[in-house]
Formats: sequence, structure tokens, C-alpha cells
Amino acid sequence: MKTKVTIVCENSIATPFPLIGEHGLSVLIESDDTTLFDTGQGLGILHNLKTLGKDISTIQRIILSHGHYDHTGGLMQVLQAVDKKIDVYAHPDVFTNKVAIIPLGNQTLEAPIGIKATKEEYSKAGAVFHDISGLTAITPSIKAIAEINRPQNWVGFDSKLKQKLDDASIKDDPFNDDCSLILDTELGVVVLLGCAHAGIVEILHDISEQTGIKEFYAVLGGTHLESAPEAYITKTIDTLKHFKVKKVGTSHCTGFKVACRLSYEFKDSFVNASCGAVFEF
Repeated sequence: MKTKVTIVCENSIATPFPLIGEHGLSVLIESDDTTLFDTGQGLGILHNLKTLGKDISTIQRIILSHGHYDHTGGLMQVLQAVDKKIDVYAHPDVFTNKVAIIPLGNQTLEAPIGIKATKEEYSKAGAVFHDISGLTAITPSIKAIAEINRPQNWVGFDSKLKQKLDDASIKDDPFNDDCSLILDTELGVVVLLGCAHAGIVEILHDISEQTGIKEFYAVLGGTHLESAPEAYITKTIDTLKHFKVKKVGTSHCTGFKVACRLSYEFKDSFVNASCGAVFEF
């Protein structure tokens, strides 16, 4: 059975339909049944699903890529609209206290950027939580991967993104909750990225090492390369070519300049994975 992937929420709009663009990401996966990957900020999720002709009652499960507000902000709205018990898959660290430390002249601003409600509040609204740990089977055709294997002393490129601990101290976010999806489709393996905070290079290599997969038909989603150094961007391009990726679709946190660079490198194999874009595999 073909797999249809629809970008429901994203920073930009790919169609003339009256969709709502927002800084965030949500992806609907339709195959044997229906899976929602992330829920955006919550500004457009319900409106966009309706505008795209999607029946929210058919969603069988929700998977969260990590605990930032722009990927989890619409979760409560979706739970309330579904109005029944629904499986929600996430790494436990989605509920850590995530903050951004933003420099403002000689001062800094601490901004909350984490998930909006508690696990108990979501559960009360109908969420039945299941932990993602390492490589986790979700359905016969969907796997999730978190706790990505990275070099010792690994630090993310975006130095603003932190965790606030119970003692109020601040540390770099290790992003163990950063989760990507592996879809088994008729055309080959498709990787869906939330933000790739754990590093797109590291994610693709870890998937390959844990599954034995040597080629990916498509890699779609946020790559968080806007703040990456040139050497890592080059390494990303080399990695995508190494795995013989036939379709590269970037969105959300990739950054305009990096998206242009990837478009130049991959020519007709590149596409903007914007809100309203549909991919069939």
C-alpha cells in the first residue's frame, strides 16, 4: 500500500489553499492507517487538517519528535478534537524543562520553549503515553529512533537551546529525546526528521548501523542546519549522497541559505517540504 506524507504545519505555504503557516512542524502519515508526527505550535493544526480534507478522527496515534513548543504546542487541541483515548509515543525527556538563553546586549533573556502542559494533563485529555527508547517499533511500517549515538562530548550547534534543572541551574540540552521516523514504503525507506537536533549526519548513520539499511529513498523534515558550521553542512551533503538519497525535502529549521545550498547540490531531487506539500511513496 502506498504511503502518503502530508506536511500539515510548517513555516511556509506550498499551496494556494488558505493554510496557516507557523514556525513549527506537523506531518500526517497515511498508509494502512494514519499517524500524526508532531503538532506544530497549535496555531494552524486543526484548521490545516480540515482545509487539507483530513478527518482528524482517523488519526490512530501521535508521535512527538522532541519537547519543544513548536512541535508539541498543538497536542492538547488534537487530543480534545479526537475526543477519545489515543496512543502518544515520545521519549520521556520531552517533559524536561527546555529554555532558550537569548543574548540581548549585555543581558540575556531566558525564554521557556518546552512542552505546554504536564504528562498528567495530557493523559487526562486522552493521551496514552508510550516511551520511545533507542530504536522503537511503532507499527509494522514505522519505527522511531531516539537517543542517537553521537561522539563523546557532543554539543549541538545552536548554543541558545538549554535545559533548566530542578535546582534552577542551566545546562546544554543533550537532546536525547530528539526522535526521527523510519518509514518502510513501496519505493524504499523514508526518514522523517523533526528538527534533527541530534545531528542529521549522526541520525542517518545511527539508523544505518542499527537497521543495516544502506540507502534511503527520501529524507524529509527539519534539519536545524542554519547555525551549523560549513564543515558540517558539507558533511551533510556528503552523507546524503553516501546513502544515495533520491529525494531531499527540507523544512522548518533548515535555514534559507542551507536550503538553497541543498537545492543547488541535489537539483531536481530537492524540494521544499512546506505546509500543504504532499509526497507519495
